[in-house]
Amino acid sequence: MKNHLFSILILITGIFIISGCLTVEKKEYRIKLTGQNSGKGTIKYINIVSQKDDGKDVSMKDFAELITDYIEGDKIKNDFPGISNVNKKIFEENGVLCAEFTFDFDSLHQVKLFKYDKDSPYMLMVKENFNNEEYEDSDGEYNLNNLPIIFWKKITKEFYWKTKMASDMTNTISLLDQYKSWEKNKNK
Repeated sequence: MKNHLFSILILITGIFIISGCLTVEKKEYRIKLTGQNSGKGTIKYINIVSQKDDGKDVSMKDFAELITDYIEGDKIKNDFPGISNVNKKIFEENGVLCAEFTFDFDSLHQVKLFKYDKDSPYMLMVKENFNNEEYEDSDGEYNLNNLPIIFWKKITKEFYWKTKMASDMTNTISLLDQYKSWEKNKNK
């Protein structure tokens, strides 16, 4: 029954020829080093929504994309090449739809962090690495000398930063109702 409902959802989605756009309100990134260049990462997507396409509701199509590409597919691994042990979950929190991905990495490059040498601070360039995202908060130093870079001390082992989407959130539809329906039907 689960596969049948999912197939129907995909079929209905395939009928839409309009393309929507998944977006989120905010993202939280947490990185914990377990070795010199390796560690564990978590990306939390807060308030996952569908942007209307020319005023049309394409939230069913976008929800199907969320499930097939992100939750059941490899979109996260494609976005962060080389990561491993990816775990995914989708859930409701504070009345909005969220998703969280945890993973392992063996290179700072895979999580977009940079450290020139052992005496240098850790760095993350926000503008270049995160398209359509704006810096909101971190546990590092940001915008020193007007540079769009977060700096952390060279001894740092845990990193946190939060971004918000640069796009307009007013013309969006929450995917929470689709998630609740999917969650209710997936266990039948």
